[in-house]
Amino acid sequence: MSFGRAVAKNVFFKGLGEALIRLLSFAFVVWVARTLKESDFGALNFAYSFPLLFIILVDFGFNPLMIREISRDPKNGARIFGNLLLMKLGLAIAFVLAVVIGLFVVAPGPEVWKAVLLLTGFMLFNSFTEFITAVFQAHQQMQWEAGVFTWQKLSLLGFGLLALSLGWGLPGVAAAYLAAGLSGLLAAMWVLKQRGLIVGAWHWDRAYWNYALRQALPLTLTTLFINLYFRIDTTLLTKMRPLSEVGWYGAAHKCIEVLMVMPAVLVASTFPGFSKMYVEDRERMQRAAQRVLGLLVMAAVPLVIGAVLLSQPLMILVFGQAYAPSGLALAWLAVALGFIFVNYLLSYLLISAERQRVNAVVSGLAVVVSISANLLLIPRWGYAGAAASAAVTEGFLFVAYAWCVQRKVFSLRLKSGWRIGLAGLVMGGVVWWLRGFHVLPVIAAGALVYGAMLFMLKVAGPEEWQWLREKIKKN
Repeated sequence: MSFGRAVAKNVFFKGLGEALIRLLSFAFVVWVARTLKESDFGALNFAYSFPLLFIILVDFGFNPLMIREISRDPKNGARIFGNLLLMKLGLAIAFVLAVVIGLFVVAPGPEVWKAVLLLTGFMLFNSFTEFITAVFQAHQQMQWEAGVFTWQKLSLLGFGLLALSLGWGLPGVAAAYLAAGLSGLLAAMWVLKQRGLIVGAWHWDRAYWNYALRQALPLTLTTLFINLYFRIDTTLLTKMRPLSEVGWYGAAHKCIEVLMVMPAVLVASTFPGFSKMYVEDRERMQRAAQRVLGLLVMAAVPLVIGAVLLSQPLMILVFGQAYAPSGLALAWLAVALGFIFVNYLLSYLLISAERQRVNAVVSGLAVVVSISANLLLIPRWGYAGAAASAAVTEGFLFVAYAWCVQRKVFSLRLKSGWRIGLAGLVMGGVVWWLRGFHVLPVIAAGALVYGAMLFMLKVAGPEEWQWLREKIKKN
């Protein structure tokens, strides 16, 4: 299957699945935010974010390593999967112990303790689910990954609504996450068995363990650093400010996490192909990467401009008047989102090119930037300072990643950058002029204007349209 056709299939199934997953998750979060008090919602955000600071102890960079290795050598899938699974089972114990020790250091209240432990169980189940679905990604069968996680989120929605209707509050919501995590893991195990993607005997292979640990360590450090700079703000905010501010910040952050589905889907769908092309045809990889970069920037520009200009009315519309202060956080996080769109691609290009050590160094520096910015800005501006710190960190990552890709992999050019920027500015002007009206028609008008400008300025050339047409035909 050609790269364009494989991407078309992967984007369709993974995009559909991710859209359903994120929408279900977001709907659940909005319902929880409108049901619980802002302080309880802030506690839930802390309980969700805290275990993620340690999740790398069980993930250990095995997922991208397994995708890369199996996509290149499917016949050795059982050997790769079995040995990584055995290591992962041992690391799960370290993860749980680290969370418990961390809780003694942070010392939250008893109810928050209980919520963190329940969500730790959810993270553990979810980690093994993602490990299994990485096999589906390696075989470029994204439809099964989408099905598993859609089932998991439907379970979360069902269990969560039951807990809220029974008045179980924060502990009930945390327990719903745990039940949904187990449900998703069981579904992933069933699909893996039915599809027979991992067949044949495997045995403990010390040589492979040494190889896997050497290859995964830079990926592990990268993931650790990403979790730290992406999640540490919530922990620091919890220690320095009231839980109500954590709730306001968490609501805005959830909006950004939903929008991150677009770059996540496109880049994850192209990752197996990039890994193969780096070995077989690097010029083809460069051309494909430039097309993906253009699509990411075209998608990011209207989202960033629209979210900045309409941040407060958007938060009121979705979460209610109590979350009006979240608008300031959303505006800063939207700036971060613009960098995130491109950073996804740049980071995975480095991994595809076996430059994971470079990736780890850049991510480690980002942790220093994030912690420094948060410690400087949160005491002054609270939750808005945390959001501004996220924008600063992602901006640093963009500069560092872009420099590394240019020097270590190949040169990336955005041919229609000024045209996309002009289309965004015109759209922004229209949105600003109409900002006094209800937010939904303003969004629709902005989208129409942006699309019309892209068409008039001929942002995508004949090659790009042909590439997109191939995808549409295969879908």
